[in-house]
Amino acid sequence: MNYAGKIAIVTGGTGALGRVIVNKFASAGMKVYVPVRSIQEFNTIFDDSQDSKLEFKGLLKRYALPCDALNEEEVKEFCSNVVKQDMKIDFLVNTVGGYHPKRLIEDTDRELLEKQLLLNFYTTFYFTKHALTYMKASSYGRVISIGAKPAIETTAGKFAYSMSKAAVVNLMQTLAEEHKELDLTFNAIIPSIIDTPANRESMQNQDFAKWVTPEEIAETCLFLVSNEAKGYRGNVIKMYGRL
Repeated sequence: MNYAGKIAIVTGGTGALGRVIVNKFASAGMKVYVPVRSIQEFNTIFDDSQDSKLEFKGLLKRYALPCDALNEEEVKEFCSNVVKQDMKIDFLVNTVGGYHPKRLIEDTDRELLEKQLLLNFYTTFYFTKHALTYMKASSYGRVISIGAKPAIETTAGKFAYSMSKAAVVNLMQTLAEEHKELDLTFNAIIPSIIDTPANRESMQNQDFAKWVTPEEIAETCLFLVSNEAKGYRGNVIKMYGRL
């Protein structure tokens, strides 16, 4: 598929997973927008002079725009600004999220539930809702959201996290059902442990070779936005590595 002229948004695009997806999409020829709180952080991560692999024939394909993903009005403005620049939004990949330490139900409070919902679900909901407006206007769009294994498999001590990620999966499936007559697709990727520096640091005694890599997830994202994947609607794609 020729991705030249395609416009993508990758939320959490400066994170360990997000940055790999950004580079995968940009190297395929897309123009990629990343919502950021810090332009300086974005420039540091995507400084082409630091890695020749990130040089795309001298063409700037990654753009940062200020946005707090937790604030719906800022998300709405972000999507509007992308469309002002490029007239459309073709693809959205939601990677923003966060984990919490093990906490049993009797020790779980409303504050934790709300924090996890805001971080994992509402960020995805906001971007999907407002990008969808423009996708429907152009009768085309692909949305991918990163879930988590606890979203579909009961995990002790992770209820708040599980609940928020389960809501992400349900959101994708509901949208797929609501828009099945249109050329719009919504899918969720469910990783197990992702092989990132932070996860290696926190789980030093694990066999990292069994974990799924950001590169593998990015490749799956690229497939899901392709024409070959237009039949993937509301799918839950497990990427567990060898765990």
